[in-house]
Amino acid sequence: MKNNRMYVFFGVWAEYSLNHLYLYMKEQGYNCVEITPDAFIDMRKALLELNANEYVFITSAHVFLDETYELSKGTPFNLSALEAIDILRPVKSVYYPHDLVDLIHDFDEPWLDSIFDLILFPVDGYAHLSRHGKPIYNVGWVKKTKKTGKGQRFQVAHGFSELNYYKNTIGFDRMYESFRNIWEQGVTVKIPRSEKFQKDYHIFFEQNNVKYIDPSKSIFELIDYCEIMLTNAVTSVNIESALSGRFTINILDGIFESAKHEDHFLGLPNLKIMTINDTAELLKEYYRGEFIPPQGEDVLKHFDFKQAVELITT
Repeated sequence: MKNNRMYVFFGVWAEYSLNHLYLYMKEQGYNCVEITPDAFIDMRKALLELNANEYVFITSAHVFLDETYELSKGTPFNLSALEAIDILRPVKSVYYPHDLVDLIHDFDEPWLDSIFDLILFPVDGYAHLSRHGKPIYNVGWVKKTKKTGKGQRFQVAHGFSELNYYKNTIGFDRMYESFRNIWEQGVTVKIPRSEKFQKDYHIFFEQNNVKYIDPSKSIFELIDYCEIMLTNAVTSVNIESALSGRFTINILDGIFESAKHEDHFLGLPNLKIMTINDTAELLKEYYRGEFIPPQGEDVLKHFDFKQAVELITT
């Protein structure tokens, strides 16, 4: 092992974005463990059973968590990053955001300011968090490992989100009726990795001849491959794609009011917010060769693993 410290990577479901960094540090010989609901049913017990001289705590979860927070409702765990820090008493604590839509919540700021020793960010613009002399480092976006290519002609992808809503609220049949005029044109669909949902989606897509790729693949494989990136609802894929220079269409699918879409994404370069019907019509023009999607500048920095590890380990 590189040293006698244990590096504890902590997060819950969609609020865990550190797996790439965890694997990289493991490969470099560091003593690392992931504490997530996928790895341990009882995360508190797992923390208590760790046995090392020193701990470095690294989290991408929103810092404060109680019974009112959405991710804790109806689940067997109720463990926040603050509680984990209290259990481990780490020699160093590190924070990195889990998505690009809500980098931090208002209730995160006091804790970031007072408890965390190192704050890593995927973008610039958060120098205000360093008001007590703690530097903020832009190490790039952890899910992006290289610059984005130009994409392949006549390839369209859909980073599909809101899996629970479509499966349990309106159902797969209504979902398909909503998107069939888009998907039947040959669009490649990718859902987020989800042990809870991906099997059911896999079966439905197979039965309805929807073109899709393995959810375990990185969304950036799809962004790099396609020439047009489609999204629905309010997802960080909009930011990942648009800031990587890919022409992006955020589809108004009715889950949220259009004003919410506009509030989050209207100012992004190379992104259009469109209805389902308008998107389907534009894709017809694209496949006929009548529409050439503009490609923008790739301004989203890919993750600097070497810099991140140096900052975490020193």
